Amino acid sequence: MNIKYKLREYNVSYQSMFWLFIIGSVIGFILEGIWHIIRKGSWESHSATVWGPFCIIYGIAAIVLYIAAIFLKDRNIFFQMVICAVTGSAIEYFSSLFQEVCFGSTSWNYSKQMFNIGGRISLRMTILWMLLGIIFIKLMFPVLAKLVAGTRNRRKDILCLCFSFFMGLNLFVTSAAVLRWGERIDKPNILPRSSVEAFLDEKFDNERMEKTFPNMVFKDK
Repeated sequence: MNIKYKLREYNVSYQSMFWLFIIGSVIGFILEGIWHIIRKGSWESHSATVWGPFCIIYGIAAIVLYIAAIFLKDRNIFFQMVICAVTGSAIEYFSSLFQEVCFGSTSWNYSKQMFNIGGRISLRMTILWMLLGIIFIKLMFPVLAKLVAGTRNRRKDILCLCFSFFMGLNLFVTSAAVLRWGERIDKPNILPRSSVEAFLDEKFDNERMEKTFPNMVFKDK
């Protein structure tokens, strides 16, 4: 069975992967919040966007693991564990690198954990990704495969288009707000140079950004 046929069999389309991305992002937001309650006794936002409960890295992982599960579900569990560990670690590493290069900031640092690479990934997190991946393949993939197999119709396509526009705008505004936040931190007395910057300073001030992204740290310039 060739790859193209297998992807079509499991409905790997833009619409299905987009909704999987949204579901994964929301579940990730909830899991991170619960984990913070377990560790520190309080809820903490782990959203990656200024609007909505979306932890983007989990959304990306959901898509990658879904596609990987199509080809891994019949393989032996040791092979599945290795692929899940490598895949999850790669997603986390390059997400951290992308954030640092594009926005001059990081949202996690594993430098204090044993066997870490640049503080971006660590052995402990690699093991966690492996476990999450196995749970995804064994428990979640069969359910999701049936869920995304639903027939398309015009109403669903319009809903997907509208929500895609919202997420695109959400990510764009988030990027602009984070970059402007970084400028205000670097130069506390900086004044807005345009109406856009004035809007960002008013709607996404430092207090709101710190509450939305409590773990984000900017590099010293």
